[in-house]
Amino acid sequence: MNISLLCKWWWKLDKEKVLWQEIVKFKYLRNNSIHSVKHKQSDSAVWSDLLKVKDIYLQGRKVMVKNGKYTFFWKDSWLYDKALCILYPDLFKFFEQPNVNVSQVHSDIESVSFTRWLVDNLLVD
Repeated sequence: MNISLLCKWWWKLDKEKVLWQEIVKFKYLRNNSIHSVKHKQSDSAVWSDLLKVKDIYLQGRKVMVKNGKYTFFWKDSWLYDKALCILYPDLFKFFEQPNVNVSQVHSDIESVSFTRWLVDNLLVD
């Protein structure tokens, strides 16, 4: 299928709230975000095609933060033109909560933790 058409369907699924979007969200996304949905054997052919272009859609997507509850801190491009996980892959690799949203980081910065201490490798004079 056409990549731009499939990306437009992702956009509609992400932005619009009409009956077909609600049905698709209930059937395939459940409580997952677009970022975390994975392919299953029982998926329809159209949904499988959508999943093939998911990363292309996410790369070109710009997010308005608003209250931050639906904006992923690392995976959405809310601060720069690219997502923070793409700009800082080494730092993202050590982050313990890859699916944390902006609101959670903003409200409780103390809960932000990494799998390693980042200062161990720094040279301090």
